[in-house]
Amino acid sequence: MSIAASALATTDGISQTLTLFAADPIAIAAAIFLATLLLEDATAIVVGLLASQMVVEPMPALAALLTGTIFGDVTLHVVGRYAGDTISGQRLLTKPAVERAVRWLRTRSVPTLFAARFIPGLRLPVYLGSGFLRIPFHRCLLLIVVTGLIWTPALFWVSATGGTIAAEQMGHAGLLLAPVLVVVFALKSLARHRRRTKLSHCAT
Repeated sequence: MSIAASALATTDGISQTLTLFAADPIAIAAAIFLATLLLEDATAIVVGLLASQMVVEPMPALAALLTGTIFGDVTLHVVGRYAGDTISGQRLLTKPAVERAVRWLRTRSVPTLFAARFIPGLRLPVYLGSGFLRIPFHRCLLLIVVTGLIWTPALFWVSATGGTIAAEQMGHAGLLLAPVLVVVFALKSLARHRRRTKLSHCAT
């Protein structure tokens, strides 16, 4: 089965499942919430289509989407944090390679967490890793909420107005956008580092 056919089968399955609960506002909200915990972007696309067909009410459906998305991503961070507190996790953190990864991520946590929202497949390892490496919770929460409020409604709206193909193309565009954002953040960090170096030289 091709990737496109597999994606279509996935969205069809989500659509059929959600449609079963569409008559009950509470049930459909709960179903959307639970679906986002499994497949965030695919659920956003499907719910946008269902809203365009008047199968679900747009605003309550979008609220359930956002709640599920943010809750799921925050849960990944919390699970990673608890895993890092275990004996095995503490041992792993003392390994030189992991220590280097900790230092690298802590200095680049903002662009990494930001980009993870837009690159399919990165959210699980990045959000789990941010908890495991003890990136400050408030920083992760802020980035999860901000990027979720940007990406999820955008997918929902594009799907509702342009259909599945348009929403999937937007997802592919995210693959191109994220590296650009990382480069921008990296250049800003480099410029900041150079300014600090210059100031330290001037001070001496």
